[in-house]
Amino acid sequence: MSTKAITPRLADRLCSLAESQLQIQAARSASVDAGALGVVSACAAIAALILSARSAHHLWIAALTLLAVSAGLAIRALVLRGAREVGPLVSDMLDARETRDDEDLEGTLLKDFATETLANEQALARKDPLLARAVALLVLAVILELAGVQ
Repeated sequence: MSTKAITPRLADRLCSLAESQLQIQAARSASVDAGALGVVSACAAIAALILSARSAHHLWIAALTLLAVSAGLAIRALVLRGAREVGPLVSDMLDARETRDDEDLEGTLLKDFATETLANEQALARKDPLLARAVALLVLAVILELAGVQ
């Protein structure tokens, strides 16, 4: 990192940018979690339909297996930590203000924002592919079941 002093105007803009990025990451994390819940629900509903129909072909077993793996991946995406870091606590910053000057606090605040933005991005990078694979397996299971029905 640079040791060059940060002007108050630049600090304001960087804080605003970091706040926006953290809000976007929190929204992305929530949408991945909602999608994962949808995949689990769809897997359960489709599995119930397949089990109630149990056609003469044996592809239904493979379709159920794909649904189980898909639901497992979606649950794994739900269990992984998402974008939970949304900045330092205001009370901590106010308490620190009693012993440190504002310029030092601005630097600490920006470093905290940068660290938390990176941590959130890494967490989302682990969650996103799990959901994509879960959806792909769900679609494959449906296609497999529909192919066996004909």
